[in-house]
Order: sequence, then C-alpha cells, then structure tokens
Amino acid sequence: MNSFLSTTTNLQSALSFLYSSNISNNLVRVLFEIDANPQLAGVKPFANITSFSYFPGESEVLLMLGSILRLVSIDDDERGISIVRSTLCSNSDHEVQVLFDYMKKEHGDAETTTLSFGILLGQMGKFDEAEKYFDRLLKEMPPDHEDIAACCHNLGDILDKKGDYQSSLKAYQKSLEIMFQTRRPDHPDIGTTLNGIATVQAKTGNYIQALESFTKAHEIWKQAFGEDNPKIALCLSNMAGIYQVYGKYTEALDCLQKVLSIRQHHLPADHPDMGDTHNNIGILYCSLDKLDLAFEHYNTSLKIKQTCLPPNHPDIAMTLSNMSLIYEQKGEFNQALSYLQNAAKIYHQTLDPTHPYVLQVERLIQRVSSKLK
Repeated sequence: MNSFLSTTTNLQSALSFLYSSNISNNLVRVLFEIDANPQLAGVKPFANITSFSYFPGESEVLLMLGSILRLVSIDDDERGISIVRSTLCSNSDHEVQVLFDYMKKEHGDAETTTLSFGILLGQMGKFDEAEKYFDRLLKEMPPDHEDIAACCHNLGDILDKKGDYQSSLKAYQKSLEIMFQTRRPDHPDIGTTLNGIATVQAKTGNYIQALESFTKAHEIWKQAFGEDNPKIALCLSNMAGIYQVYGKYTEALDCLQKVLSIRQHHLPADHPDMGDTHNNIGILYCSLDKLDLAFEHYNTSLKIKQTCLPPNHPDIAMTLSNMSLIYEQKGEFNQALSYLQNAAKIYHQTLDPTHPYVLQVERLIQRVSSKLK
C-alpha cells in the first residue's frame, strides 16, 4: 500500500480523472474536497509537490495516510457527482482525542487482527458482507488457529443481528466449546460468549435459560473487572430486558440506571452504546406509561445514533420505530406513520425481507394506517 494519498488543487484535473473512470449501475462518481490548513499543528504531514512532479499540470498534493478527516457534508451536484467535503483535523483535537483515548482503552495498542475487518463490517450494519468474511476465515484457518473461537463468536454475533438465531446459537456454542478446552473456566472471553448465547436465548423466548447465562457471564466479568466496567454494563442491560419481559419494571429500570452511570464513566457521549442505553430506558418508561420521559430518552438515543452510525444502520430504525409508538399512543397517527416509514426504509436497505424487525415494522405500518382511515 502506498504511504500517501494523492490529491490535487486543480478541480478540472480531478474531474478529468473522475470522468475517465468507468461507470455502472452499482457505482457512482465521488469527488472528495478536503480543507487542509497548513498552519494547523498536530496534523500528519502533507505537501504540494507540483515542482517535483513529472506531471506539473496536475498540481499534486500528497497527504500522508493516517491523516484525520472530519466529515462536513455529502451532497449530489447537477453533474451526478457525489461530493464529500471534509476538514483535516489535528490528532490533539478535543473530540478526536476523546475518541482515541476510548479506542485505546477498549482495544489496546495491539495490531489489527484478521478479525478486525469483519467486526468493522458488522459495526457498519453490513451484516451479509461480515458473515461472508467470517465464513471465509473459518474455511481458511487451520483447525488449531488461536482465532477460531473468536471468529465463531463474531459470526454468532452477526447471525444474531441478521435474525438467524438458530445458526447464531450454533456458532456461539462452537466458540464456547473451543474456549472451554483452551482457557480457564473464569476467562473473560467465556463470559463474552455466554452473554451472546443468553442474548439469543432471550430473543427466542428461552428467558429462564437466558437469565442463567447472563448471570454466569456477570459473575465471570465481575470477578475479572469489578463492578464499574463496560462489560458489567452490557450484562446488566441484557438482564434488564429479561426483567422487563416478566413485568419487573422497577428492577429493570434500576439495572439500566446503573448501566447509564457506568457507561457515562467510560464511554464518549456519542458512543453507540450510549444510544442503546437511552433507547432501552425509553422502552421502560413507555411500559410505565411515562410517555414524555420515554420520548426524551428516545430522542437522545436518536441524536447519538445519527451522529455515530451510518445513516442506514438498523439501530437508527429501531429507535425511530419506538418513537412512532409514542406518537401512536398520543393519537398523532400521521407523525407515527412518518417515523415508521423512515424505519422501514432503513430496514429494507439492510435486512432480509423475512427479518423479524422488517415484519414487525410492516405490521405497525398497517396498524397505524388503519387508524388514519
């Protein structure tokens, strides 16, 4: 891979390269506009090399890979070109530094592994691509490879998000089987896979088994990390979901308040998990018929998710769907339908037509539409 990104200060030169590229139904032409201030301290080096270039007419500027760009806007112009505008940032920028500190804390300083790309695809909501990637890794890895258990776990996570719960549970159980053979019984990774198994058990209605698995994961993580840790927050959040199923709303809300407190200590304000927490608190307040408090948390969740996730991520659709229920209960059916239609649009872009979320949002659209007649 080259160490520099080649750019130009000459718009016509960039357009000539753009128009010389082949176009198809699945591709669009994209022009990147970068605002780079040479006086800004703490940025990766960049330089105008026009006087050294074999093609001086290109007005070439090289940016070092690793440069940090802040997205400003994405627009389509009259020429059918998507223009992505961004600004070169310093790595000492406050918001960037907060994110770097968190990423280092969560992932450490280790090098990127072969699993990282698949995990990233999943975080972006590209579940089909992530599944194919992990499937390919499992076929290519030797049977004694140290990453097989982790690969199975991540595949289970993706299959869960796709709604293929039977296959997800199978992948998680294979991961757990390998880890019981290669790790001590109280290893934190075993807690992680138990948490994944419990999540699928809860989604398939096996709530007693799910609570048992969540409790085992909680015990392992508590022993390894103590009470004030993001993994404890994850487990408490999942346990809150079980309490809610049994109508124990007070216990569930108590769990989620602890989750919010822990995550506020450890995560950036616009981290996706913060969005999930506010979404789940909103669900509980809705169950308690405290609609204004529910909508407040849903709205906070939506703002966070729209900041940190791709615009067509299913988690955004989930919160939109939840917000529609508030409008429906208040008798504001046009608003409810609008939110549901936006949620459905996202789901149809990212999930299979038979996914439970897709089927659910279609049922809700039919229900609200019938109330408008």
